[in-house]
Amino acid sequence: MVERKESQGLQKFDAIVKTVEAETGAEGRTQYHITMEPIGIEITGATGVLHEWIPMSATATEDSIPQGSVLDRYLSQVEICIDEAEKAKTVEKALKLMVGKKFTFKKMKLGKDFDGHKAREYAVPVAVLA
Repeated sequence: MVERKESQGLQKFDAIVKTVEAETGAEGRTQYHITMEPIGIEITGATGVLHEWIPMSATATEDSIPQGSVLDRYLSQVEICIDEAEKAKTVEKALKLMVGKKFTFKKMKLGKDFDGHKAREYAVPVAVLA
């Protein structure tokens, strides 16, 4: 029988953002793949880091995103943490400002429950650490 491992289920953690990369995700849409190295927590997965994927909606572009979308809500939190992010001309430039910085992340729902499916929780930066 194949062993099933339970998720570490981190609801709040401190981490250093290692990478932010734009990738092609489901249905050919762009998504941002963010890797984070947690501080004081050992990750038992193969990569040893935490991963988050923030999707772009179908109508979003690099310099224009719909208000209320998952990406808009995530980017708003980044802008609260990093003043320069608000001045960035593209989504990718704003998100890449996170690389190398330490944050407290908290799991938060950024979307809405829909058609009986619960909205997904994302690891969202809530504070920059010195």
